[in-house]
Amino acid sequence: MTLNKKVVETYQASLGDLDWASVASCLTDDGERAEWADGFRASGVPVRGKAAVIQDMEAPRQFEIRAARMAEQNDVVVAECMVRVPLPEGRTFVGQVCAVYELQDGGVKRMSSFVAENKHPT
Repeated sequence: MTLNKKVVETYQASLGDLDWASVASCLTDDGERAEWADGFRASGVPVRGKAAVIQDMEAPRQFEIRAARMAEQNDVVVAECMVRVPLPEGRTFVGQVCAVYELQDGGVKRMSSFVAENKHPT
C-alpha cells in the first residue's frame, strides 16, 4: 500500500473512532473539506483550515467507515466507502460514499465526499 493510501486509511479509521488528534495528524494545516449530501444544510460548502475542518466533522458517536476499494493517481486517492452511523432514535444510517483526497507532503490537503443513503443495504 502506498503512503498516500495509508494516510487515507488512517484518516478514515481515526474519523470513525472519533480520534480527533489522529484525524488532525492526517491533515495539512490549510486543509479543505466539502461534503455533498442530500438533506444536509451545509452540503457542498467548503470548510478551510485544519481546526475548522475538525470542528465541522465532530460527531457525537462512533461510526463505521470502510473503504471497499481505493485508487490512486499522482497525489490523489479516490475511495469507494460504506458508512454505518447510529442515529439517536435507534436506527442506523447506511450510506455509500465516494471520497476524493488530494494529498501534499504526506497529509490530506483537500477532500470532497459524495454521500448517498443506501436504501437497500445488505
